[in-house]
Amino acid sequence: MFRITMNYVHNKEEALDVMQDSFHKALRYFEKEKEIDHFTAWFYRILVRTAVDSWRKNKRHPFEALEDHMPTPIRPSKISSVELQMILEKIDSPEKEILILYFFEGFRLKEIAEILELNENTVKTKMYRSLNILRKILE
Repeated sequence: MFRITMNYVHNKEEALDVMQDSFHKALRYFEKEKEIDHFTAWFYRILVRTAVDSWRKNKRHPFEALEDHMPTPIRPSKISSVELQMILEKIDSPEKEILILYFFEGFRLKEIAEILELNENTVKTKMYRSLNILRKILE
């Protein structure tokens, strides 16, 4: 969750605030609705929407502190986490979100489609395109 919010807000304290706001929104909704299908996808949808709202509110594009980023658990051994983050910044936001959710967070394509409220085939297409972009950047 922290890694997703950091990709939007690029500030440790603000990322923690976004996570707290997301938990608060989820708890308020959870008090009203007792049954929630696909809880994880539902919560990550709230998290992504809250992070996007925060980013739009503050319009923070550049990194404020790259050293504050958590190291990514899954990454090529030849690339540091800072380099990988800079490479991901070159990819458009929807494609970047899909890569992060798939490779770093371990979601399946169907779950990513639910989180981002997209068609599963659209997610597959964007994944294919973003991987091609990533391959070109790494060459």
